[in-house]
Amino acid sequence: MIFSSLAFFVFIAVVGGLFAAFKGDRFRRALLLGASFVFYGWWDWRFLLLITGSSVWSWWWGDRVSRTADGPRRKLYLWIGLCGDLGSLAFFKYADFFVQSFAQAFGIEHLGALGITLPVGISFFTFQTMSYTIDLYRGRIARCDDLPKFLLFVSFFPQLVAGPIVRASEFLDQLDRPVRSSAAHVRAGAQLFLLGFVQKTLVADNLSVFVDPVFAEPALYDTATLWLGMFAYGGQIFCDFAGYSLMAIGVARVFGFHLPENFHTPYLSRSITEFWRRWHITLSSWLRDYLYIALGGNRQGPVRTDVNLLLTMLLGGLWHGAGWNFVLWGGAHGLALAVHRHWGVHPNHIARSSLLRQTAGWAATLVGVHLLWVPFRAADFGTTWTFLQGLLGDAGTVRWWPPRTVALLAALAGWHALHLLRPAWVRKLPAQDPLAWGPLTVLALLVLGLLMFAPLEASPFIYFQF
Repeated sequence: MIFSSLAFFVFIAVVGGLFAAFKGDRFRRALLLGASFVFYGWWDWRFLLLITGSSVWSWWWGDRVSRTADGPRRKLYLWIGLCGDLGSLAFFKYADFFVQSFAQAFGIEHLGALGITLPVGISFFTFQTMSYTIDLYRGRIARCDDLPKFLLFVSFFPQLVAGPIVRASEFLDQLDRPVRSSAAHVRAGAQLFLLGFVQKTLVADNLSVFVDPVFAEPALYDTATLWLGMFAYGGQIFCDFAGYSLMAIGVARVFGFHLPENFHTPYLSRSITEFWRRWHITLSSWLRDYLYIALGGNRQGPVRTDVNLLLTMLLGGLWHGAGWNFVLWGGAHGLALAVHRHWGVHPNHIARSSLLRQTAGWAATLVGVHLLWVPFRAADFGTTWTFLQGLLGDAGTVRWWPPRTVALLAALAGWHALHLLRPAWVRKLPAQDPLAWGPLTVLALLVLGLLMFAPLEASPFIYFQF
């Protein structure tokens, strides 16, 4: 069920109506849990068994960890729980990848793909269950004795299939309080949802109309078109994923829940390190806290720190998808982070740097990040190489600059510039209340934009595949 579809609007109207009609906390939790299962089962009801089994597994082994005082036994229980989570993720997401890679490496022609269907959102809810078990082992949270409450934490439908990645410490405490909403929650949630909806339907979906054919056959297009296609994909994936995150945060807010921020104007970053503090914040912080630090972080010397960065980003690339292009993308980001750690400007010193140095850092980061979007989006190494060669001049002859694509990218650039410069008239606007700028004007512009730009059918979010 896609947030921008008619089915979702009917679904949320029914759930919201029942939530408002009945005030009991127990009923409301049960309603949200049932709604979450309907939402996930809408795609394929069989995978409800997977998410339920994964949740029960992590909850049970987490209980064993929290009730055991013996150190070696606690660690054993922790690893059993984590191996179950990782085993499920590895089977569904990577079995075909490893089988095909093995067959190609040894020239085994008759060994084909297993044809395993990838469950939507498995990477997200697996990281949530893993963080619960690890935090219990580290003594950072108390165990959850209520299984239905834990099931709601894992399956809460706004962020279930594409994040933000919510940790138990951020969500279970909210379930211990009365489940309440208010007019302020509904208003703020609706505004966030509307902003995300605009990002997704007006910007991301329309950019995809240009991006898809360019990445499908990059050899056809000239250098200028390929550069436009590269930046258009950067705008598409940002507006698609950041739009989903805003919609998820907004839906959760309507029901009185707070989800963490997932994007903070990442294309204004002045270094690759700053970019990863602003892009997919819940994933980058998860990788830092549960993988990078577990590997030793920066506590074992500069060489080991670089290795830890590289390993973390390689695994982060594989998390996004079972393909060597994602390994290349993650490894390149890890290498860039290691290089910046040695020779870059520390983020705390950027603000005191000269304007020229800040601008150069921003331009280098923006271009570097977008160049690495090429292997992330391309179907394979061959397409990646053709696209990168085309960017350097070895390109085709077709020039295609659709006015709609250019207008959308110009609007995105203007929005970022406005956010960066924040002129006086913007600073006077009510904080975090975009509809207070003039509800009728904003509504009229949105309706006009939807009529002019929005596709007729809702398209899936990019991160559903991860």
